[in-house]
Amino acid sequence: MRDKISPINLDKLETSSSSEASEKVRLDTILENLGSFGRFQKIQFVLICIPMLFVSMHVMSWTFVVSSARKACDEVGNDTECIEWAYSASDRWDISGENSWIRAVVQAIYFIGQMIGSFACGVMADKIGRKKVLFLCLVIQVTSAVLMIFAPTWWIYAIVKIGTGFTHPGIFGVSIVLGVELVGAKWRSIISIVANFFVALGAVILAVLAYFILDYRLLHTAIAIPSLLFLTYWWIIRESARWLFLNGRIDEANSVLCATASANKKMLPKDWMKQVDIDTSTTTSSSSFGIVDLVRTPQIRKRTLANFLMWPVTTMVYYGLTMKSDASGGNVFFTFAMINFIEIPAQIIVFLLIDRVGRKILYSLSILAAGLLLMANWLTSDLLPKECAIVELFLAKACVSTAYTTMYTYTSELFPTVIRNTAVGCCSTVARFGAILASFIAFSLVEQYGRIVMILPFTILTIAASIISFVCLPETMGKRLPDSISEVEGNEI
Repeated sequence: MRDKISPINLDKLETSSSSEASEKVRLDTILENLGSFGRFQKIQFVLICIPMLFVSMHVMSWTFVVSSARKACDEVGNDTECIEWAYSASDRWDISGENSWIRAVVQAIYFIGQMIGSFACGVMADKIGRKKVLFLCLVIQVTSAVLMIFAPTWWIYAIVKIGTGFTHPGIFGVSIVLGVELVGAKWRSIISIVANFFVALGAVILAVLAYFILDYRLLHTAIAIPSLLFLTYWWIIRESARWLFLNGRIDEANSVLCATASANKKMLPKDWMKQVDIDTSTTTSSSSFGIVDLVRTPQIRKRTLANFLMWPVTTMVYYGLTMKSDASGGNVFFTFAMINFIEIPAQIIVFLLIDRVGRKILYSLSILAAGLLLMANWLTSDLLPKECAIVELFLAKACVSTAYTTMYTYTSELFPTVIRNTAVGCCSTVARFGAILASFIAFSLVEQYGRIVMILPFTILTIAASIISFVCLPETMGKRLPDSISEVEGNEI
């Protein structure tokens, strides 16, 4: 793979007419001239999307790991001969019945790992680079996945599961930012769409695996083994040229741009560094910027606070519906597969609309529709057939998936490069509070008090998130990515 994108000799490249002009150009112009979504970007993007299949499996595997014991039986006449029993974690660790609260605790601990990872990975990715954080998380995920197979008790399993939780934002969130910085402006919206397609596909594959693999340890093995291939990514994935340039690592940025030019069969001006006009406040080390910059200035602060509501609400509803996919009845394997498969057409909807109606309107309307569909599901559940109630849940999941995908693109574009990963990381950290709450709702409260404890808060909060996002945030569709805080504070993108 590296041979195909090897650096080229800049001295052999012709200098474009812009290099002879006295005018300065933005870094975006240089990147666009190398191909906004050429062969280099396509290869790199597909590579960073593949691990998301397994991120999805790790997030949702607990649903099947603790499922009640199943048996495969061969019916002959009036006799039923059981030929195979499932072996779940509930059987091994006795965490059903009065101990069912442990199920919610283990999943909540996983999301605590996500919370830690969201904060740490977001900050680290802005300080030490996207590639290093991505690879670190891939290593931790593989290690944790293998250790979970051999965990002797539920609490050791939960501790190890923190590791997989830590890696989720480092693989998914950092990859989204890396992808956004990799491609041209007109392709940015497709990054989170394709990434979420892989997430949805991973969940569907998990349901199929869980149906056929009855022992939970073998299920974990099937998830862990293919992940070993990701250890080769250190030699395959390239760092963000934008991040390298803005952190003063010009030679490394030049190497990545040379590789891009070579793979895309484009010409890179040999003196491109002299052409770029970039705010001097962004060409210093990212150590100059931190979490405080998310609230230090008025425009950034407004965007931060709005996102701090949008993210936990969207995440809570997304995971709540996924973990409790059988809330309206039906076979758990079928409903789980379908409620995740419905995300695929949802991604198509995002693809068709995000660059037509805009990020703000698409997010606001989709999260509002999700809440209203959930309320309709509760109000009509006794009046309509069970199949109709299931369809309502599927549609609600499609809407919240649309909002979830749009939210990643929207947030990545709202914040400047110098704090972009910090912003996404902090938003993802806050979002874990919603995921933790969803764990207790799905695995404990719904069984005790009924679906109303899920439907009512989900509906109220989605309406609030819809209003806040529509009123408080600007549209970013078709606008250039801001690099410095001053760009955001000086104008509404």
